[in-house]
Amino acid sequence: MQEITIRRLRIFDRPQVATHFQNLDSDALISRFGIPVPPQNLDSYVDGIFDNAALVFGAFPDACLRGVGELRPTQGRGGRVAEIAITVETPWQDKGIGDALLSRIIAGARNRGIREVHMLCLATNQRMRHLAVKHSADLRLMTGQVEATLTTPWPTPISMVEELAGEYHAFARAILTWPD
Repeated sequence: MQEITIRRLRIFDRPQVATHFQNLDSDALISRFGIPVPPQNLDSYVDGIFDNAALVFGAFPDACLRGVGELRPTQGRGGRVAEIAITVETPWQDKGIGDALLSRIIAGARNRGIREVHMLCLATNQRMRHLAVKHSADLRLMTGQVEATLTTPWPTPISMVEELAGEYHAFARAILTWPD
C-alpha cells in the first residue's frame, strides 16, 4: 500500500479543494451532502470551507488532492463538540484514504480539547459506517441516516508532538514532490 500524506489545508489550497469537489461524481456528492448539489452551490460551499474555525485536512496519495476531511466545531458544551465530514474521489476510494483522514481529524480534535465528534451519513453509506465502527464510534440509526459519535481522549504532550511531526513530514514531502 502506498503512503498517503495527510496535511492541514490552508486558504491558499482553495484551488485544489475546488478541483477536488469538481472531481466528485454525483454519488460521492450525495454521500457527502445527502442531496444532489448543483454546481453553483458547490462553488459557494468551497468558497466558505475555511471559514468558522474549521480544520480542513487533505489526503495526497499522489501529488494531487484526492480526499478532504473537515472538522467543524459546533455550539454547545464550551466548544468541545464538533462535526466531521469526509470526501474521497471515487477512483481513490477503498485505498485507506478515508481512514487516514479520519485518524488525522480525530487527532486534531483531541489536541484542541474537542471531546466529542459527530458524523452524519446516509444509512446506505456503508463506507462511512464502516469507518465509524472501525474507530469505535457509537452509531444511532435515524430515518434514512446514521449518526456516529466518537469520544476522543484528552490530549497529551505525545499526541501533540505526533500531530506536529505529521505536519512537518507532510510539508517535507510536499517540497520533495513540488512540480517543476
